[in-house]
Amino acid sequence: MKKRHCKRFCIPGTTLVHRKKPIPFFRSRYSDESFPVVNLSKGGLMFLSNLRFMPGKAIILKIDVPGSHPVLEVHARVRWIARNREASYKYQTGISFNPYGTGRHDNPKTVLSTLNALEEMAGSSIP
Repeated sequence: MKKRHCKRFCIPGTTLVHRKKPIPFFRSRYSDESFPVVNLSKGGLMFLSNLRFMPGKAIILKIDVPGSHPVLEVHARVRWIARNREASYKYQTGISFNPYGTGRHDNPKTVLSTLNALEEMAGSSIP
């Protein structure tokens, strides 16, 4: 059974900061610490962190890809979390991006266009 619909790719040096989905009349701040992105695709990404995220939690990410501007702001949801076997960070976290469209928490189609260009630039996908 194959779950992934999008090819994963890696761009070394890619990082992200996150914040909680805003609630009415309150705007949360982005994290002070940035986290390394292991791989990404048009559908989501995996990153390393010392924070334990709760699966199902809605978050907003700012993804900084070296040599690519502007920074991508993406609405997403935590899908899974696992212990990281390497000593650098405690956890690996899997994120799925919200749909692309014009809805309230959808991601702009320009984000999809940028991810398509980054995928082409990366050239090699991760199996």
